[in-house]
Amino acid sequence: MEKMYYYKHNPIVKNIFFTMLVPTILMNLTTALASFADTVIIGYFLDDLSLSVVTFATPIYMIINTFASLYAVGGSIAMSIDSGKGDKETANEAFSISLELIALTGCLLLLSGIFFGRQITVWLGAGEEVFEMVYAYAMIILVSAPVFMLNIGLAFFVRNDGRPTLSMVGMFLSIVVNIVFDIVFIGVMNLGVAGAAYATVLGQLVSVIVIASHFFTSRNTLKFHFVVNGIVFRIIKNGASTALHFVYQFLTILIMNHYVVSLAGTSGVVVYTVVFNLYTVSLALFEGLSQTIQPMVSLYYGEKSHRKIKDTLRLVFLTTIVICGTVTIGLEIAPQIVPTVFGVSEVALLEQSVLAVRIYGTSMIIMTINVVIGYYLQSTENSFMSAVLVSFRCFALFLGSAFVLGKIFGMNGVWGAYTSAEVITFMIFLLMNQIKRMRLRKDGIEADVFLLNKEIEKNTSCFTLCCQNDDFQEYRKVILKQEENYPDISEAVFLDVEQYLLQLEKCKTKEKDKYIEVEINGKEQKVIVRDNLNHSVLQENIQNSIQHGSKVEYGPVLGWNRICVE
Repeated sequence: MEKMYYYKHNPIVKNIFFTMLVPTILMNLTTALASFADTVIIGYFLDDLSLSVVTFATPIYMIINTFASLYAVGGSIAMSIDSGKGDKETANEAFSISLELIALTGCLLLLSGIFFGRQITVWLGAGEEVFEMVYAYAMIILVSAPVFMLNIGLAFFVRNDGRPTLSMVGMFLSIVVNIVFDIVFIGVMNLGVAGAAYATVLGQLVSVIVIASHFFTSRNTLKFHFVVNGIVFRIIKNGASTALHFVYQFLTILIMNHYVVSLAGTSGVVVYTVVFNLYTVSLALFEGLSQTIQPMVSLYYGEKSHRKIKDTLRLVFLTTIVICGTVTIGLEIAPQIVPTVFGVSEVALLEQSVLAVRIYGTSMIIMTINVVIGYYLQSTENSFMSAVLVSFRCFALFLGSAFVLGKIFGMNGVWGAYTSAEVITFMIFLLMNQIKRMRLRKDGIEADVFLLNKEIEKNTSCFTLCCQNDDFQEYRKVILKQEENYPDISEAVFLDVEQYLLQLEKCKTKEKDKYIEVEINGKEQKVIVRDNLNHSVLQENIQNSIQHGSKVEYGPVLGWNRICVE
């Protein structure tokens, strides 16, 4: 069936994408820059020995982030998909169980700090000189693990509930508070590295309070209630790829540190530190870009709105080319900026670092494309494919390429391993994609390159109207005429949609453009209406305006109003 749009690009998808984009990228960047700021301040006020304490405690942060991301990402994917299906009860179960898992794991980490603090400090590798400092720092972080994990979890869920800016503000304030109280606790009150830990915890607590304010607003759709059921396995499966990324990053650091020393000695480690820090910051930027699509794709996947999934992917790939292409060109033109920022001044090391940055820069576009693909697969609950790709690109292929190319080209081969791993990963994805489509075809499902059922899209029409530019009455007539094209959808559904559209005609909005979209899905036998109007009176009486016996699900989704009639 022909797809009829009033616009070349769906304005609702475009609006939500760019509303999500900047806050999500900044959330990721602020998280990446937090430890960097901590390190700089500790290095300024304290000695090198104190600076090593943060390095020793890094595994604790990685454990906290791994479990928090596992539950937050896995739960938010399940929540968004169930919201798209119109199943708010199961969506809230996913939210509730994720918070329960976060609380349980956080408390276990807290107890481990209280009862096994000294054993953990030994495990971290702290020597006699720094043992007590590492112990004090690590215990403060472990005892506060529930706060750290709750902050990450709430940031994801509140963003998926249509408040990305609030999550960003919370995360940003955590860094501001952290930096300010680092200076107060370390520079003024002389609390040493313990002061740095207290400042970090205080920043996290402020962020939790700010983000949690969402639950006391009318825009909140999340309801927590204690529940225990099998959905916990679905949450863990959905979040596995993100958790694996943290695990592989930790293992890769350990392995590469030894390998780089064997190839180039201490000078090689200096250059590797520059490249790795560039990788960490750039990955935070590009993962933020990729994470933007998660709530959108999961929601549309639950709705079976395949056209919107494709519109979202087109936007993210176009944005990827623009942003990553600009960064890559900048690194190729002025690569010396990066090592200079990290204090590399020796001529020989500066030259090596400049070449390393240029070689690494070639991986950025293909890296981001692979990250987007991974998040897309996660968002559509293709968890196995996503986990396999993460395992290849972040661990097996990268280390394999680094060892092989390093033997042939020395340290330049190590930098080239980033691009090599990403290119091979993309080729593996194409192969896995083809195998998956062949399996679906055997099951009677003809899937496209996005692994979406072609039959659903063929039987879907979508109409978008900017009410300030088009005749609303004519638009309503066009929608209602579609009834003859969808004989499987009951007449009651179209009659109730007409009633809803009549109500929308009277509503006002503060937005510059008033958008209304109707999506008719013949395969699923339902009609979805989305709008950005302000109709607070209507939402209180929504059931009274729908009187023809249809099943109706109504509520705000990703900051827009949505009604599903079937």
